[in-house]
Amino acid sequence: MAFVPPFTHPYVQQAKLAAMRSRAVAATRPLALVLGFGALLTVNACKPQTVGDAEAKRDITWLSEDGSPQSVAALGRLADSTPAAIPALEKRAQIDVNAYIAAWAAVTRGVDWGPKFLRAALADPTRADVAATALPRRDPRLIPFVPDLEGAVVRLSAGHRGSVVAGVLASIGPTAHAHVERRLIDPKTRGAMCDGIALPEASGDAKSLVLAVPPDGRDHASCVDLVLTMANTEDVVLDWLALSAEPGLITATAKSTLACPRLSIIWSKGLVERPPETHAALAVPLQVSLHRCSSALDPVIAELLAKAPRSRACIMQAVDPYSNELSDLKETCKALRAGWVNNESPRIRERAQDALAHGCQFAR
Repeated sequence: MAFVPPFTHPYVQQAKLAAMRSRAVAATRPLALVLGFGALLTVNACKPQTVGDAEAKRDITWLSEDGSPQSVAALGRLADSTPAAIPALEKRAQIDVNAYIAAWAAVTRGVDWGPKFLRAALADPTRADVAATALPRRDPRLIPFVPDLEGAVVRLSAGHRGSVVAGVLASIGPTAHAHVERRLIDPKTRGAMCDGIALPEASGDAKSLVLAVPPDGRDHASCVDLVLTMANTEDVVLDWLALSAEPGLITATAKSTLACPRLSIIWSKGLVERPPETHAALAVPLQVSLHRCSSALDPVIAELLAKAPRSRACIMQAVDPYSNELSDLKETCKALRAGWVNNESPRIRERAQDALAHGCQFAR
């Protein structure tokens, strides 16, 4: 075999080449690290750092991922001129009321996408309530949405919801008069409509409608609660109860927590000014009132016996001759002893005599 010098043997040559490659890679590694870091800095320098920066760069993806109220508002502004922002807002609308706030802001700017976005939401029973929370109250710019709001109340009625939407509708005022009235007349939407009218932003026109519709139009617990709430503070409602309300509603008023002095006003006016032929239906609510507010009603009833002859029959039908309540009706018993009912029918005179012989014996 021929002799091969050590430094020219193939294995030695391969080892030398491998060593040279390793030294070359090691030499270039710092340069690669520097270049890679520089590229990373370049990418980060291009990426938005703030909402304002992202809006200026029209970076819809960044704003969507950020998801803050400020980012969603920026998406809304971008949607004015960049239609691609609208799908991003629609995606957020499933979970975020800020998408609807952005849509209303578009309405105030007079941009077409805003009304379309809100109408689509109001037409969707799964989103209508959330969309309504983003809408203002008592704003004239709501007027074009009145049919959409009414439709949303109807669609939501199947699930016993809709009071938020109804509240927006009730806030609009006379322009929505017919729409609110229809929802009160409809038994399926009556409760939601009264709940909406009970909200603080409801217009006076909507509140007056609850009193103006036929009795069936307020035949719902929510409507009764609304009337009683208004009666606590509004004298015009108290007068309406005295002169025009149906007996069932007056009974509910008698059973309620309405202050006794205010309940007394209802009877002092009602038994004087209502037609006598309607008094028979008032005996039960008056009896309930006497049971709850005997002391406050005592001077009122005594004065009516003395000065309002047409009220005497109703009063004597309401007074229980054998009840302990007469012990609190001292003035009433004095009026009976004065003989103010002596010219009434035999039945009324008999009840008065029974009252004097029994319940009034404890009145001191």
